[in-house]
Amino acid sequence: MDRETGLGTGHGMGQWAGREVGQETGHELGQRLDRRENAELYAAFEALLDAGPEPPLPSVTDAAVAGGRRIRRRRTAVALAGALVVAVCGVTTAVNVADSRPDSVQQPLAPTSPTPEPTWVPSPVPSPVPTPG
Repeated sequence: MDRETGLGTGHGMGQWAGREVGQETGHELGQRLDRRENAELYAAFEALLDAGPEPPLPSVTDAAVAGGRRIRRRRTAVALAGALVVAVCGVTTAVNVADSRPDSVQQPLAPTSPTPEPTWVPSPVPSPVPTPG
């Protein structure tokens, strides 16, 4: 294939066949645009880096010590909350067990003297009055 003329050799089916000299393919155009965008991006990053001194990096040790304190505080709070839940459950169980025991001085539920049961008396049902029609 002849790159200068853009004409394919043989059957005329090559990559450059049918193109005029100086004409860009989509791939070449994309590469040129990518290079220009990369240069603009590089210039923007350079401007950011040249803007001022970098901030100092924090100490890794200080961060680890602060994290350890935070974990210990959280563990203590969870342990206290768990102990409180266990105490509440224990008190609730003790109160319920104490209430379920029969009291020796407790009054019986049934009355000591028998009362007569009420007798059922049917109520009179009014009879329908015929209406003049």
